[in-house]
Amino acid sequence: MEWELTMDPGAAYIVSKLEKAGFEAYVVGGCVRDAQMGLIPKDWDITTSARPPQIKALFPKTFDTGIEHGTISVLWEKRTYEVTTYRIDGQYSDHRRPDTVCFTSRLYEDLARRDFTINAMAYHPVKGLIDYFNGCLDIKKRRIRCVGNAAERFEEDALRMLRAIRFAVRLRFTIEEETRKAMIEKAPLLQYVSKERIADELTKTLLCQDCSGLEEVGSTGLCPWISPRLGKISPDYEAPRRVAPEKGLRWAAFLHPLGSSQARAVLSELKFDTATIRRATHLLEFLRAAMPQEDRAMRFFLYELGTDDFMALCQLKRATGLLSEEEERQMAALFERQKEACVTLKQLAVSGRDLLAAGAKTGKELGETLEKLLCVVMEEPQMNQRDRLLAYFREHLKA
Repeated sequence: MEWELTMDPGAAYIVSKLEKAGFEAYVVGGCVRDAQMGLIPKDWDITTSARPPQIKALFPKTFDTGIEHGTISVLWEKRTYEVTTYRIDGQYSDHRRPDTVCFTSRLYEDLARRDFTINAMAYHPVKGLIDYFNGCLDIKKRRIRCVGNAAERFEEDALRMLRAIRFAVRLRFTIEEETRKAMIEKAPLLQYVSKERIADELTKTLLCQDCSGLEEVGSTGLCPWISPRLGKISPDYEAPRRVAPEKGLRWAAFLHPLGSSQARAVLSELKFDTATIRRATHLLEFLRAAMPQEDRAMRFFLYELGTDDFMALCQLKRATGLLSEEEERQMAALFERQKEACVTLKQLAVSGRDLLAAGAKTGKELGETLEKLLCVVMEEPQMNQRDRLLAYFREHLKA
């Protein structure tokens, strides 16, 4: 055997138990790909000739992950392993999922239905590597290539086009020419994929440590089918890799050419959670704001922006060419001096209850009084003491 994979103990146990019961079993997909590349596999999936009821009968702790597609999750020593019956997928009338699934007894047919050659390899501890579609060669050539006919693979599930880009970005591979041509041809099929699935796949790509190669989203013509707005104003394919791999920040970097309002519309269309939309658009609202140059201005800037967002905004400005490296260092030094300053009502040394006890009015006026005291403290930080603020209130604001 030319190449040997050190199998995860749980995966080895499941494969062995299936074989002892008279079935074929292999580890398959990403774990084999990663091991071939010298990486440590995170997830271990198993493919087998056993049918779902037979799998469930063999293992005491299982649950149905996708039993209609032949997938059973097996629990072994607090870890979960997906075990899937060899299958052939039927027609994909909605370009998202097979209308029917037919179980088969042949490993080849199961591997032939998979998306890319690098994900269509299987491994057995005795039989070794099973690589019908030259995935090993594609790893050596550092390329993403569809199994069989690329156009057919994308017609089956149009999300595979975005997956091709994600694998290319994450592994720093290129997309093989025939696969790329099929992506350009089949780009309109992306309209049939749910916005949530598109958002999830693009986010995974954006959060790759170095998301160089992201421009393939535009060059293959996928942008207008992700959102019509992206067809009119191109996103920035370079800026995301220049900021930290944080979800809201990278989406802000990607969408900054659209501006805050249009970026909000795109993120809402893709059905992002409220927190991500708020984070990305808030940063974009301040993208072209003048940066503070001294301590007092920094305190008022942090009051408007929020302390947690300041360094992210600096990264975003630097990534989009609005802040030089030297200016970013200066901003970091200025922020370091003021990051503990009182710039929120929570940090104020008096509360609404304190002011009510001192004779303040309730309702809207109470909130306005607290804001005025916060402004006093931002002007003169030494004023943030309970006795001083109550004295200031009685002297200047109580009337």
